[in-house]
Amino acid sequence: MFYKTYFIKFIKKKFNLKNKKIYVSVSSGLDSMVLLDVLMKICNIPICVIHCNFNLRGNDSEKDELFIQEFCLKNKIFFKSKKFNTINSNSNFSIQMMARKFRYDWFKYLLNNSYCDYIALGHNLDDSIETFFINLIRGTGIKGLIGINNFKNQIIRPLSFFLKKEIISYANENKIKWREDISNYDHKYLRNRIRFFLKPILDYKFYNGFKKSIKYLYDEYVCSKTHISYIYNLITIEKKIYPFLVKIDIKKLLKLYPLSTYLFKIFYKYGFKNPKNLKKILNSKSGKKIFSKKYCLLKERTTLLLVENNINFIKKNYYLHNIDTIKIPFFIYFFLSERKKKKSYTYLDFDKLIFPLKLINWKKGVKGNKKLSKSFKEKQISIVDQTNIWVLINGDKKIICIIYERFECLDKNFKITNLTKKVLNLKKLKKI
Repeated sequence: MFYKTYFIKFIKKKFNLKNKKIYVSVSSGLDSMVLLDVLMKICNIPICVIHCNFNLRGNDSEKDELFIQEFCLKNKIFFKSKKFNTINSNSNFSIQMMARKFRYDWFKYLLNNSYCDYIALGHNLDDSIETFFINLIRGTGIKGLIGINNFKNQIIRPLSFFLKKEIISYANENKIKWREDISNYDHKYLRNRIRFFLKPILDYKFYNGFKKSIKYLYDEYVCSKTHISYIYNLITIEKKIYPFLVKIDIKKLLKLYPLSTYLFKIFYKYGFKNPKNLKKILNSKSGKKIFSKKYCLLKERTTLLLVENNINFIKKNYYLHNIDTIKIPFFIYFFLSERKKKKSYTYLDFDKLIFPLKLINWKKGVKGNKKLSKSFKEKQISIVDQTNIWVLINGDKKIICIIYERFECLDKNFKITNLTKKVLNLKKLKKI
Protein backbone atom coordinates (compact mmCIF):
# COMPACT_ATOMS: atom_id res chain seq x y z
CA MET A 1 0.00 0.00 0.00
CA PHE A 2 3.05 2.29 0.09
CA TYR A 3 2.76 3.63 -3.46
CA LYS A 4 -0.99 4.10 -3.26
CA THR A 5 -0.64 6.27 -0.14
CA TYR A 6 2.44 8.05 -1.55
CA PHE A 7 0.80 8.98 -4.86
CA ILE A 8 -2.53 10.08 -3.39
CA LYS A 9 -0.96 12.17 -0.61
CA PHE A 10 1.49 13.89 -2.97
CA ILE A 11 -1.08 14.71 -5.69
CA LYS A 12 -3.59 16.03 -3.14
CA LYS A 13 -0.89 18.36 -1.83
CA LYS A 14 0.20 19.63 -5.28
CA PHE A 15 -3.22 19.90 -6.97
CA ASN A 16 -6.46 21.24 -5.56
CA LEU A 17 -8.94 18.88 -7.24
CA LYS A 18 -11.66 18.91 -4.63
CA ASN A 19 -15.11 19.26 -6.24
CA LYS A 20 -13.50 19.86 -9.66
CA LYS A 21 -14.80 18.19 -12.79
CA ILE A 22 -11.85 16.30 -14.32
CA TYR A 23 -11.53 14.84 -17.79
CA VAL A 24 -8.72 12.26 -17.88
CA SER A 25 -7.00 11.68 -21.22
CA VAL A 26 -6.39 7.93 -21.41
CA SER A 27 -4.45 6.13 -24.16
CA SER A 28 -4.67 2.65 -22.53
CA GLY A 29 -0.94 2.80 -21.73
CA LEU A 30 0.69 2.41 -18.31
CA ASP A 31 0.91 6.09 -17.34
CA SER A 32 -2.65 7.08 -18.22
CA MET A 33 -4.18 3.97 -16.62
CA VAL A 34 -2.27 4.66 -13.38
CA LEU A 35 -3.36 8.31 -13.53
CA LEU A 36 -6.98 7.25 -13.97
CA ASP A 37 -6.77 4.89 -10.99
CA VAL A 38 -5.25 7.58 -8.73
CA LEU A 39 -7.82 10.23 -9.69
CA MET A 40 -10.69 7.79 -9.20
CA LYS A 41 -9.51 7.49 -5.57
CA ILE A 42 -8.97 11.25 -5.09
CA CYS A 43 -11.84 13.05 -6.82
CA ASN A 44 -15.03 13.62 -4.86
CA ILE A 45 -17.15 14.01 -7.99
CA PRO A 46 -17.43 11.72 -11.05
CA ILE A 47 -14.64 11.97 -13.59
CA CYS A 48 -14.83 11.47 -17.35
CA VAL A 49 -12.40 9.56 -19.55
CA ILE A 50 -11.54 10.99 -22.97
CA HIS A 51 -9.65 9.11 -25.66
CA CYS A 52 -8.07 10.24 -28.94
CA ASN A 53 -8.03 7.57 -31.64
CA PHE A 54 -5.60 8.63 -34.39
CA ASN A 55 -5.92 5.33 -36.31
CA LEU A 56 -2.14 5.11 -36.64
CA ARG A 57 -1.73 1.46 -35.63
CA GLY A 58 -4.61 -0.17 -37.48
CA ASN A 59 -6.40 -2.83 -35.45
CA ASP A 60 -4.34 -2.01 -32.35
CA SER A 61 -5.84 1.50 -32.26
CA GLU A 62 -9.34 0.01 -32.18
CA LYS A 63 -8.30 -2.46 -29.46
CA ASP A 64 -6.96 0.42 -27.34
CA GLU A 65 -10.27 2.23 -27.55
CA LEU A 66 -12.27 -0.93 -26.81
CA PHE A 67 -10.01 -1.67 -23.79
CA ILE A 68 -10.73 1.77 -22.27
CA GLN A 69 -14.41 1.60 -23.14
CA GLU A 70 -14.82 -1.74 -21.35
CA PHE A 71 -12.91 -0.43 -18.31
CA CYS A 72 -15.19 2.62 -18.09
CA LEU A 73 -18.30 0.51 -18.52
CA LYS A 74 -17.19 -1.81 -15.70
CA ASN A 75 -16.38 1.12 -13.38
CA LYS A 76 -19.39 3.25 -14.40
CA ILE A 77 -17.25 6.07 -15.77
CA PHE A 78 -18.47 8.38 -18.52
CA PHE A 79 -16.44 7.75 -21.70
CA LYS A 80 -15.93 10.09 -24.64
CA SER A 81 -13.76 9.27 -27.66
CA LYS A 82 -12.88 11.11 -30.85
CA LYS A 83 -11.39 9.73 -34.06
CA PHE A 84 -8.88 11.74 -36.09
CA ASN A 85 -7.82 11.21 -39.69
CA THR A 86 -4.18 12.10 -39.07
CA ILE A 87 -2.62 10.22 -41.98
CA ASN A 88 -4.65 11.93 -44.72
CA SER A 89 -4.48 15.45 -43.26
CA ASN A 90 -3.02 18.06 -45.61
CA SER A 91 -0.11 19.48 -43.66
CA ASN A 92 3.63 20.04 -43.81
CA PHE A 93 3.92 18.78 -40.22
CA SER A 94 4.87 15.24 -39.26
CA ILE A 95 2.12 12.80 -38.31
CA GLN A 96 3.19 13.05 -34.66
CA MET A 97 2.99 16.85 -34.74
CA MET A 98 -0.44 16.77 -36.40
CA ALA A 99 -1.69 14.24 -33.84
CA ARG A 100 -0.50 16.53 -31.06
CA LYS A 101 -2.22 19.53 -32.66
CA PHE A 102 -5.52 17.65 -33.10
CA ARG A 103 -5.36 16.42 -29.51
CA TYR A 104 -4.75 19.82 -27.95
CA ASP A 105 -7.28 21.55 -30.23
CA TRP A 106 -9.89 19.11 -28.90
CA PHE A 107 -8.79 19.74 -25.32
CA LYS A 108 -9.08 23.48 -25.92
CA TYR A 109 -12.59 23.02 -27.31
CA LEU A 110 -13.70 21.00 -24.28
CA LEU A 111 -12.26 23.56 -21.84
CA ASN A 112 -13.59 26.61 -23.69
CA ASN A 113 -17.09 25.16 -23.71
CA SER A 114 -16.98 24.48 -19.95
CA TYR A 115 -17.29 20.73 -20.21
CA CYS A 116 -14.75 20.36 -17.42
CA ASP A 117 -12.50 22.32 -15.02
CA TYR A 118 -9.29 20.43 -15.87
CA ILE A 119 -7.95 17.91 -18.34
CA ALA A 120 -5.42 15.54 -16.77
CA LEU A 121 -2.59 13.97 -18.79
CA GLY A 122 -0.28 11.11 -17.77
CA HIS A 123 3.18 12.62 -18.40
CA ASN A 124 5.83 11.62 -15.87
CA LEU A 125 9.30 12.87 -14.88
CA ASP A 126 11.01 10.58 -17.43
CA ASP A 127 8.93 12.21 -20.18
CA SER A 128 10.15 15.62 -19.05
CA ILE A 129 13.78 14.44 -19.16
CA GLU A 130 13.29 13.08 -22.69
CA THR A 131 11.66 16.34 -23.79
CA PHE A 132 14.64 18.25 -22.35
CA PHE A 133 17.08 16.31 -24.56
CA ILE A 134 14.80 16.43 -27.64
CA ASN A 135 14.62 20.22 -27.42
CA LEU A 136 18.33 20.46 -26.68
CA ILE A 137 19.16 18.48 -29.83
CA ARG A 138 16.77 20.49 -32.02
CA GLY A 139 17.94 23.82 -30.59
CA THR A 140 15.99 25.75 -27.98
CA GLY A 141 16.06 28.48 -25.35
CA ILE A 142 15.49 28.26 -21.61
CA LYS A 143 11.75 27.65 -22.04
CA GLY A 144 12.40 24.52 -24.10
CA LEU A 145 14.81 23.16 -21.49
CA ILE A 146 12.32 23.43 -18.64
CA GLY A 147 10.60 20.31 -19.90
CA ILE A 148 6.87 19.62 -19.58
CA ASN A 149 4.84 22.07 -17.53
CA ASN A 150 2.82 20.26 -14.86
CA PHE A 151 0.02 22.87 -14.82
CA LYS A 152 -0.79 25.13 -17.75
CA ASN A 153 -4.08 26.56 -19.05
CA GLN A 154 -6.23 24.03 -17.17
CA ILE A 155 -4.08 21.16 -18.48
CA ILE A 156 -2.67 19.30 -15.48
CA ARG A 157 -0.07 16.54 -15.27
CA PRO A 158 -0.35 15.02 -11.78
CA LEU A 159 2.27 12.31 -12.49
CA SER A 160 4.95 14.75 -13.68
CA PHE A 161 6.73 14.53 -10.29
CA PHE A 162 6.95 10.72 -10.35
CA LEU A 163 9.56 8.44 -11.92
CA LYS A 164 8.62 5.77 -14.44
CA LYS A 165 9.89 3.17 -11.96
CA GLU A 166 7.51 4.48 -9.29
CA ILE A 167 4.57 4.39 -11.70
CA ILE A 168 5.35 0.75 -12.59
CA SER A 169 5.53 -0.07 -8.88
CA TYR A 170 2.13 1.60 -8.30
CA ALA A 171 0.62 -0.42 -11.16
CA ASN A 172 2.00 -3.70 -9.84
CA GLU A 173 0.92 -2.94 -6.28
CA ASN A 174 -2.63 -2.08 -7.36
CA LYS A 175 -2.90 -4.77 -10.07
CA ILE A 176 -3.59 -2.27 -12.84
CA LYS A 177 -3.86 -3.59 -16.39
CA TRP A 178 -2.71 -1.64 -19.42
CA ARG A 179 -1.84 -2.10 -23.09
CA GLU A 180 1.66 -1.71 -24.48
CA ASP A 181 2.19 0.52 -27.51
CA ILE A 182 4.74 -1.29 -29.69
CA SER A 183 5.68 2.00 -31.37
CA ASN A 184 7.39 2.99 -28.10
CA TYR A 185 10.19 0.60 -29.07
CA ASP A 186 10.58 1.84 -32.66
CA HIS A 187 13.96 3.61 -32.93
CA LYS A 188 12.90 5.66 -35.94
CA TYR A 189 11.41 8.08 -33.39
CA LEU A 190 13.88 10.46 -31.69
CA ARG A 191 12.18 10.15 -28.31
CA ASN A 192 12.63 6.38 -28.32
CA ARG A 193 16.31 6.65 -29.24
CA ILE A 194 16.86 9.12 -26.39
CA ARG A 195 14.96 6.85 -23.99
CA PHE A 196 17.17 3.89 -24.96
CA PHE A 197 20.33 6.01 -24.55
CA LEU A 198 19.31 7.34 -21.11
CA LYS A 199 18.10 4.07 -19.64
CA PRO A 200 21.50 2.92 -18.23
CA ILE A 201 22.17 6.22 -16.42
CA LEU A 202 18.72 6.92 -14.97
CA ASP A 203 19.21 6.52 -11.24
CA TYR A 204 18.08 8.55 -8.21
CA LYS A 205 21.23 10.68 -8.33
CA PHE A 206 20.46 11.60 -11.94
CA TYR A 207 16.80 12.37 -11.13
CA ASN A 208 17.69 14.57 -8.14
CA GLY A 209 20.25 16.49 -10.18
CA PHE A 210 17.77 16.93 -13.03
CA LYS A 211 15.06 18.25 -10.69
CA LYS A 212 17.49 20.83 -9.28
CA SER A 213 18.59 21.90 -12.78
CA ILE A 214 14.98 22.30 -13.93
CA LYS A 215 14.24 24.40 -10.83
CA TYR A 216 17.22 26.70 -11.58
CA LEU A 217 16.26 26.93 -15.27
CA TYR A 218 12.68 27.78 -14.34
CA ASP A 219 13.87 30.56 -12.02
CA GLU A 220 16.09 31.91 -14.83
CA TYR A 221 13.12 31.78 -17.20
CA VAL A 222 10.92 33.74 -14.78
CA CYS A 223 13.66 36.37 -14.32
CA SER A 224 14.09 36.64 -18.09
CA LYS A 225 10.34 36.98 -18.60
CA THR A 226 10.12 39.72 -15.95
CA HIS A 227 13.02 41.60 -17.56
CA ILE A 228 11.47 41.38 -21.06
CA SER A 229 8.17 42.67 -19.66
CA TYR A 230 10.03 45.64 -18.11
CA ILE A 231 11.86 46.39 -21.39
CA TYR A 232 8.63 46.03 -23.37
CA ASN A 233 6.96 48.70 -21.22
CA LEU A 234 10.07 50.89 -21.44
CA ILE A 235 10.10 51.00 -25.26
CA THR A 236 6.30 51.24 -25.63
CA ILE A 237 4.94 54.71 -26.33
CA GLU A 238 1.25 53.88 -26.49
CA LYS A 239 -1.08 50.92 -25.89
CA LYS A 240 -4.73 50.48 -26.83
CA ILE A 241 -6.97 47.50 -26.18
CA TYR A 242 -9.67 48.45 -28.70
CA PRO A 243 -8.84 48.84 -31.43
CA PHE A 244 -5.68 46.90 -30.54
CA LEU A 245 -2.57 49.03 -30.99
CA VAL A 246 0.97 49.01 -29.60
CA LYS A 247 3.31 51.83 -30.59
CA ILE A 248 7.03 51.17 -30.01
CA ASP A 249 9.93 53.63 -30.04
CA ILE A 250 12.46 52.41 -32.64
CA LYS A 251 15.36 54.45 -31.21
CA LYS A 252 14.98 52.80 -27.81
CA LEU A 253 14.56 49.39 -29.43
CA LEU A 254 17.81 49.76 -31.40
CA LYS A 255 19.77 50.40 -28.20
CA LEU A 256 19.02 46.89 -26.91
CA TYR A 257 21.76 44.26 -27.05
CA PRO A 258 21.74 41.56 -28.29
CA LEU A 259 19.09 43.02 -30.59
CA SER A 260 18.06 39.74 -32.29
CA THR A 261 17.32 38.12 -28.93
CA TYR A 262 15.25 41.06 -27.71
CA LEU A 263 13.32 41.23 -30.99
CA PHE A 264 12.50 37.53 -30.75
CA LYS A 265 11.49 37.71 -27.07
CA ILE A 266 9.32 40.81 -27.53
CA PHE A 267 7.49 39.88 -30.73
CA TYR A 268 7.37 36.06 -30.53
CA LYS A 269 4.03 36.04 -28.73
CA TYR A 270 2.53 38.00 -31.63
CA GLY A 271 3.67 35.36 -34.14
CA PHE A 272 6.84 37.09 -35.41
CA LYS A 273 9.53 34.42 -35.03
CA ASN A 274 12.20 35.59 -37.49
CA PRO A 275 14.53 38.28 -36.04
CA LYS A 276 15.98 38.90 -39.54
CA ASN A 277 12.61 40.10 -40.84
CA LEU A 278 12.18 42.27 -37.75
CA LYS A 279 15.61 43.84 -38.29
CA LYS A 280 14.75 44.60 -41.92
CA ILE A 281 11.60 46.51 -41.02
CA LEU A 282 13.57 48.61 -38.52
CA ASN A 283 15.81 49.82 -41.37
CA SER A 284 13.06 50.11 -43.99
CA LYS A 285 11.10 53.10 -45.25
CA SER A 286 7.96 54.32 -43.53
CA GLY A 287 4.93 52.24 -44.51
CA LYS A 288 6.73 48.86 -44.66
CA LYS A 289 4.60 46.02 -43.24
CA ILE A 290 5.19 42.42 -42.17
CA PHE A 291 2.44 40.01 -41.14
CA SER A 292 1.94 37.09 -38.78
CA LYS A 293 -1.27 35.05 -38.66
CA LYS A 294 -3.06 37.49 -36.36
CA TYR A 295 -1.00 40.69 -36.37
CA CYS A 296 0.60 43.27 -38.62
CA LEU A 297 3.79 45.12 -37.73
CA LEU A 298 4.38 48.31 -39.69
CA LYS A 299 6.96 51.05 -39.60
CA GLU A 300 5.91 54.67 -39.35
CA ARG A 301 8.78 57.14 -39.23
CA THR A 302 10.40 56.60 -35.80
CA THR A 303 7.90 54.05 -34.45
CA LEU A 304 6.74 50.48 -34.99
CA LEU A 305 2.97 49.98 -34.92
CA LEU A 306 1.59 46.60 -33.92
CA VAL A 307 -2.03 46.11 -34.95
CA GLU A 308 -4.44 43.23 -35.59
CA ASN A 309 -4.72 41.89 -39.12
CA ASN A 310 -8.42 42.65 -39.29
CA ILE A 311 -7.63 46.37 -39.47
CA ASN A 312 -9.07 47.81 -42.67
CA PHE A 313 -6.03 47.92 -44.95
CA ILE A 314 -8.34 46.82 -47.78
CA LYS A 315 -9.82 49.87 -49.45
CA LYS A 316 -13.56 50.01 -50.12
CA ASN A 317 -15.77 52.24 -52.23
CA TYR A 318 -19.39 53.28 -51.67
CA TYR A 319 -21.68 55.22 -54.03
CA LEU A 320 -24.32 57.70 -52.89
CA HIS A 321 -27.08 57.98 -55.49
CA ASN A 322 -29.27 60.25 -53.35
CA ILE A 323 -29.22 62.06 -50.02
CA ASP A 324 -30.53 59.19 -47.92
CA THR A 325 -28.57 58.30 -44.80
CA ILE A 326 -25.58 56.05 -45.52
CA LYS A 327 -24.92 53.42 -42.85
CA ILE A 328 -21.76 51.81 -44.19
CA PRO A 329 -19.06 52.11 -42.95
CA PHE A 330 -20.64 54.62 -40.54
CA PHE A 331 -23.69 56.80 -40.32
CA ILE A 332 -23.76 60.05 -42.30
CA TYR A 333 -27.02 61.95 -42.08
CA PHE A 334 -27.97 64.19 -45.04
CA PHE A 335 -30.87 66.63 -45.30
CA LEU A 336 -31.71 69.70 -47.39
CA SER A 337 -32.61 73.16 -46.11
CA GLU A 338 -32.50 76.75 -47.28
CA ARG A 339 -29.97 77.80 -44.64
CA LYS A 340 -27.62 76.49 -41.99
CA LYS A 341 -29.29 74.53 -39.22
CA LYS A 342 -26.83 73.72 -36.42
CA LYS A 343 -23.19 74.42 -35.67
CA SER A 344 -22.44 70.69 -35.41
CA TYR A 345 -23.26 70.17 -39.09
CA THR A 346 -21.14 70.60 -42.21
CA TYR A 347 -22.71 72.49 -45.11
CA LEU A 348 -22.36 72.06 -48.84
CA ASP A 349 -23.91 73.87 -51.80
CA PHE A 350 -26.29 71.20 -53.09
CA ASP A 351 -26.49 72.58 -56.65
CA LYS A 352 -22.74 72.11 -57.09
CA LEU A 353 -22.94 68.38 -56.37
CA ILE A 354 -23.01 65.81 -59.16
CA PHE A 355 -24.51 62.45 -58.22
CA PRO A 356 -23.63 59.73 -57.63
CA LEU A 357 -21.18 60.86 -54.98
CA LYS A 358 -18.40 58.44 -54.12
CA LEU A 359 -17.18 57.61 -50.60
CA ILE A 360 -13.78 55.91 -50.55
CA ASN A 361 -11.27 54.86 -47.95
CA TRP A 362 -8.24 57.14 -48.37
CA LYS A 363 -5.41 55.72 -50.45
CA LYS A 364 -2.50 56.89 -52.50
CA GLY A 365 -3.37 57.95 -56.02
CA VAL A 366 -6.54 59.84 -55.11
CA LYS A 367 -6.76 63.18 -56.88
CA GLY A 368 -5.65 65.80 -54.40
CA ASN A 369 -3.41 63.24 -52.68
CA LYS A 370 -0.58 65.72 -52.05
CA LYS A 371 -2.91 68.10 -50.26
CA LEU A 372 -4.34 65.23 -48.17
CA SER A 373 -0.90 63.81 -47.33
CA LYS A 374 0.28 67.23 -46.22
CA SER A 375 -2.81 67.59 -44.04
CA PHE A 376 -2.23 64.15 -42.44
CA LYS A 377 1.42 64.99 -41.78
CA GLU A 378 0.56 68.32 -40.16
CA LYS A 379 -2.03 66.66 -37.94
CA GLN A 380 0.38 63.75 -37.20
CA ILE A 381 -2.21 61.16 -38.21
CA SER A 382 -0.64 57.70 -38.15
CA ILE A 383 -0.82 55.14 -40.96
CA VAL A 384 -3.19 53.06 -38.82
CA ASP A 385 -5.48 56.01 -38.20
CA GLN A 386 -5.44 56.79 -41.92
CA THR A 387 -7.38 53.57 -42.51
CA ASN A 388 -10.27 55.35 -40.78
CA ILE A 389 -10.08 58.36 -43.07
CA TRP A 390 -12.67 58.58 -45.83
CA VAL A 391 -12.91 60.86 -48.81
CA LEU A 392 -16.19 62.16 -50.27
CA ILE A 393 -15.80 62.68 -54.03
CA ASN A 394 -18.08 64.53 -56.42
CA GLY A 395 -19.41 63.01 -59.65
CA ASP A 396 -16.81 65.01 -61.59
CA LYS A 397 -14.05 63.33 -59.48
CA LYS A 398 -13.29 66.41 -57.41
CA ILE A 399 -12.74 65.92 -53.68
CA ILE A 400 -15.53 67.48 -51.68
CA CYS A 401 -14.19 66.79 -48.18
CA ILE A 402 -12.41 64.26 -46.02
CA ILE A 403 -14.06 62.54 -43.08
CA TYR A 404 -12.13 61.64 -39.95
CA GLU A 405 -13.12 62.91 -36.54
CA ARG A 406 -15.28 65.44 -38.37
CA PHE A 407 -15.86 66.74 -41.91
CA GLU A 408 -13.16 68.92 -43.35
CA CYS A 409 -13.86 70.71 -46.62
CA LEU A 410 -10.88 70.87 -48.94
CA ASP A 411 -12.50 72.44 -51.96
CA LYS A 412 -13.89 75.96 -51.57
CA ASN A 413 -16.12 75.44 -54.61
CA PHE A 414 -18.54 73.34 -52.52
CA LYS A 415 -18.92 75.78 -49.65
CA ILE A 416 -22.13 77.72 -49.33
CA THR A 417 -22.25 81.41 -50.32
CA ASN A 418 -24.84 84.16 -50.39
CA LEU A 419 -25.97 82.79 -53.74
CA THR A 420 -26.61 79.27 -52.40
CA LYS A 421 -30.25 78.22 -52.81
CA LYS A 422 -30.14 74.70 -51.31
CA VAL A 423 -27.94 73.76 -48.37
CA LEU A 424 -26.96 70.12 -47.91
CA ASN A 425 -26.47 69.49 -44.20
CA LEU A 426 -24.09 66.66 -43.27
CA LYS A 427 -23.54 65.11 -39.87
CA LYS A 428 -21.58 62.02 -38.88
CA LEU A 429 -23.70 60.24 -36.28
CA LYS A 430 -21.29 57.46 -35.35
CA LYS A 431 -17.57 57.59 -34.71
CA ILE A 432 -15.54 55.82 -37.38
